This record gives sequence, C-alpha cells and structure tokens, in this order.
Amino acid sequence: MRFYARILLTQKIIIAFGIIVIIGFFVMPVVAMDRFLDNGDGTVADTKTGLTWASKDNGIPINWPDALSYCQNYRGGGHTDWRMPTLAELASLYDPENINRGGYHLNKLIDTSAQSCWAAETRGFKAVRFNFTYGR
Repeated sequence: MRFYARILLTQKIIIAFGIIVIIGFFVMPVVAMDRFLDNGDGTVADTKTGLTWASKDNGIPINWPDALSYCQNYRGGGHTDWRMPTLAELASLYDPENINRGGYHLNKLIDTSAQSCWAAETRGFKAVRFNFTYGR
C-alpha cells in the first residue's frame, strides 16, 4: 500500500509541474508584452525596472548641460522629482525587436526626437549618451 501511495504522490508532483510549465508558456509572453504601460498622463511605467519614463522628450536636439537642466526641471505626469537617466537605464530600454515612431529601437510608447539620448554620467570631460539605432 505504501508503494502505491508513493507512485500516486510522484504522479501528482509530475502533473503539477507539467501544468506549471504549460501555464508558463502561455502566461509569460503576455506578461512580457505588458512591460511598458501607458499611464495616460504623458508617462510610461516600466514594470521590469520600476522606473517611470516621460513618453516623449523635448522635441529638439540639445547639448548635455541643457538636457540635464531639462530633466531636473521637467514636471510631467504630476511628478517633480525627475532626473536624467543613467547609461544602464537607457540601455535597458533598447529593444532590437521594436521600432518607435522615430525609427529607433524603443518601445512604441516612448518617443524620442533623436537616435541618441544623453545619460547622467560623464567620462572624464565627455558626456555619455546611448544610441537607440545601434544599441550602444
């Protein structure tokens, strides 16, 4: 009787594991598609990183000091604590499978007026930026 009970328990574990794997194949792609959510207030939530992004930039090319000032003074989505993103944060947005309205490899909810965006870091006396056409 004990041997039979162990077989039943093993079968139940295998079936439960199989169901979890099958659900993962169907649920995970749906979750991945919903990484970016339009907040409806000019901002986009990134559920992977927990960051909130402005859905568009200032619309014109600007230098690094002006971009830094723009980010610090931005008042979108009812927030006043905006900052310039880091290089790693910008890189996390790069998606070779998607192209936004500007033709850059970003989610369609985020619109940029240039292929490169300034990052908060500097390397020596040079400002750093991320290129959304080439992913570097």
